Amino acid sequence: MHVEFNIPAPLGVQAGLTPENACEKTSRILALFLYEHGRISLGKACELGGFNQWEFAEMNREPAIPLTMREEDLKEDMAAVL
Repeated sequence: MHVEFNIPAPLGVQAGLTPENACEKTSRILALFLYEHGRISLGKACELGGFNQWEFAEMNREPAIPLTMREEDLKEDMAAVL
């Protein structure tokens, strides 16, 4: 899915967005938001944001979004590892 929207320049600057990094940073912010609100799993958040679970945990240190994992997600992860 392709989504486009306009961000006022002063807000983009304040948020640390540039034309070069806006897509990556907004994807990560969206992934964090959707995960925090229980809309997507940890694995899907990592996929959407383009990071692994360790990077996700590190990113969550500042906003302190609690890491939760549903039992079925844990089973899928364990099956992938074993």
